Amino acid sequence: MDPQFKPILRHVDAIPGVINNQRVLFLRDPVGFVDEMISIPLEAAFLLSLMDGEHDLRDLQVEASRRFGQLVPYEEIEKFVQLLDDKGYLWSPKFEKLKEKAYQEWFSLPVRPMSFADQSYPSHPEQAKAFIEEILSKENGGDPTPNILIAPHIDLRIGAQTYASAYCRAKFPSGSRIIMLGVGHYLDYPFSILTKDIYTPFGLLRFDRGGFFYLANSKGIELFPNHIVHRREHSLEFQALFLNYLCGDEVVALPILVGSHRLLQENEDLLDKLVEGLVELMDEKTYFILGVDFCHLGLRYGDPFAVNEELCSIALKFDQTVIELSAKGESEALAEELKKNEELKCCGSGCLFLVSKFIERLGASAQPKIYRQEALPFGEGSAVTVAGAGFYF
Repeated sequence: MDPQFKPILRHVDAIPGVINNQRVLFLRDPVGFVDEMISIPLEAAFLLSLMDGEHDLRDLQVEASRRFGQLVPYEEIEKFVQLLDDKGYLWSPKFEKLKEKAYQEWFSLPVRPMSFADQSYPSHPEQAKAFIEEILSKENGGDPTPNILIAPHIDLRIGAQTYASAYCRAKFPSGSRIIMLGVGHYLDYPFSILTKDIYTPFGLLRFDRGGFFYLANSKGIELFPNHIVHRREHSLEFQALFLNYLCGDEVVALPILVGSHRLLQENEDLLDKLVEGLVELMDEKTYFILGVDFCHLGLRYGDPFAVNEELCSIALKFDQTVIELSAKGESEALAEELKKNEELKCCGSGCLFLVSKFIERLGASAQPKIYRQEALPFGEGSAVTVAGAGFYF
């Protein structure tokens, strides 16, 4: 490897762990171009921050030697960088080949397979049924089915009570179209529609081909279909799990990943066309499900402090405000509220903003009802706020 090579690390998930009593960092590709997870010694993790295209291998050697107080052989640096490159964790010609192969495999799949089965929920149908029923048993909602349902996408066990508060009210009639909006955590487009049926332990959640062809062909909207980030995105997979259990093949789904509200605002023409098309699809058997979490607080999410009750209280009040503004179709006020509170890191901002534009274009104002709000511990000194809520026209 050329000593002047300046590695660029791709976006990866870094998960602390232990192997043979040694602290390590597991690296995982959240998008799914690379399937293999690799581990690196925790004490070498600082080198990752230097892989920004500005530092060559000699620079990494100098910094490692300074950090450890002794000369680190160049060969060790080369071996470390070579591992990352070989496994597809650097931007390089090797990764481009892996990427091309991953896209070919993704496009060839007739359905979207389960990505989080046997991690977040059981893959076996009977075990999955018991798992979902245990969650739903936590609450008995007496409210009618909302036109727009808000549910979390946090870990199913951690957010079980809030999932229950939402889905115990999801009694969609046979023949319904469910427009599913999920957070595209790694989406580089404003939005992307998944044009595949979704496989769950209970069978297939059928893709709404009619709705898609109307938007794509009749309306001529660029929908960025089948973008590979759908492969490992949990925000829609968890909603599909509940929806398929509750409704089987009696409904169809239009699954859409949505970028941040800022990305939507930067692509206003695209957003307006999508909103117009969704308004034209709206009828008495069309419903929305939003798979969103709200604020991300504390050490795990880059804050220089641990989360506390006061901050959680502020975040929950913010969540209530943005839910109400979205339901009323007050998109400008919602955008301003999100801008003022960016430090709260509301990952559901794009979905809420899209819905506010939809309600605004519909010429309606929905009545929001919050079934449950929580600030859930999620990592040391950290928390995520979630809500189960419904909008009623």
